Amino acid sequence: MSDARGWWWFDLLLAVCTAVIIGYGVLVLGWSVFAVMALFWLENVVIGIFNVARMLITGVRLGAIVFVGALAMAAFFTVHYGMFTAVHGVFVVMLFGTGELGREAMDSGLIGPVFHMLDRLLTDRDGWLAIGAIVALHGASFAQWWGSSRAAPTPLKELMRAPYGRIMILHVTLIAGGFLVQALRAPVAGALLLIALKLAYDLVSLSRARGRSGDIAAMARDPQWATPRRNVDERP
Repeated sequence: MSDARGWWWFDLLLAVCTAVIIGYGVLVLGWSVFAVMALFWLENVVIGIFNVARMLITGVRLGAIVFVGALAMAAFFTVHYGMFTAVHGVFVVMLFGTGELGREAMDSGLIGPVFHMLDRLLTDRDGWLAIGAIVALHGASFAQWWGSSRAAPTPLKELMRAPYGRIMILHVTLIAGGFLVQALRAPVAGALLLIALKLAYDLVSLSRARGRSGDIAAMARDPQWATPRRNVDERP
């Protein structure tokens, strides 16, 4: 339980640090609403990569036959989640990035805008600090999963659908916030609002995860959840 609490505080620190770094980019480096939205979109890519790793590791732990199935599911997830994320990225560019990337990005094919957005993110030297913080945040989550799933591997079907709920809830909220920002015509305040919304979502998610950990620990301590042991002299 102490390990879980330590991880929770570490995750909390990383979430706050990520928000602070992106906020620094807005206030000091002049990052736009589009830059903030692009970073949050890139976070979805990072989540997808770690999720594929979870699926493959689970397959390895459960044996050769399950690993073959895990390979197939990981391949399907990569295609499906990749298309889902790409379409979402196109919407981010269309709604918030046309002014910065120009018409060339919009006229570069179906997913061309996504590559232009990635190029903008990855060629910004200052942006790598925020990207590193995002990778560290989800890398810590992966490390926790690595340890906790050894005894009880996460079902592949659960891993398959895990990232989608987060995208739907979080990014519908962020896009709605982006429209509000455009209506208010206050780009700096709007970018900070988006960062605050994202941080609030992360804090709520962490609190729920901590609550689930506490419930599991309580169940382990409660005698009613203990597996009864049959006495060697007991007759059926």
